[in-house]
Amino acid sequence: MFKPDKIVMKNIFKFYNEKGFLLIEVLFAIALIAIGLFAVMSLATAVIKGNTQSKNVTNALILAQDKMEYFKGVGYESISGTSTASAGYYLAAQVLNNSPGTNMKTVTVDVFWNPGTSTSKHKVTLQTIFEK
Repeated sequence: MFKPDKIVMKNIFKFYNEKGFLLIEVLFAIALIAIGLFAVMSLATAVIKGNTQSKNVTNALILAQDKMEYFKGVGYESISGTSTASAGYYLAAQVLNNSPGTNMKTVTVDVFWNPGTSTSKHKVTLQTIFEK
């Protein structure tokens, strides 16, 4: 029967007892780090887009509220439809006389904007009724 001598057996197991990392372990660690960084960057991009959308909605609401306050301040007889553009936003105010009843005006203010990466317009609408 064949008996390997101690020197041969010692050399075979020497590979498993060495300290340090194998190349495959390093590559696996780099791959895990890359996947983690990709996930974090994707999340950061989504958060930035959400913040931009929130900022646009807030600015549009401020413009619409300012226009409603303007109509409130000028008095019933001076309320009329208008449209203006400012800093990437387009504001359109529509006034319906005697709606829903006599001596009433229904005012609808729409504010539109184009988000930077889309061709579709976004819109915020406020509506109220003024009476004489």
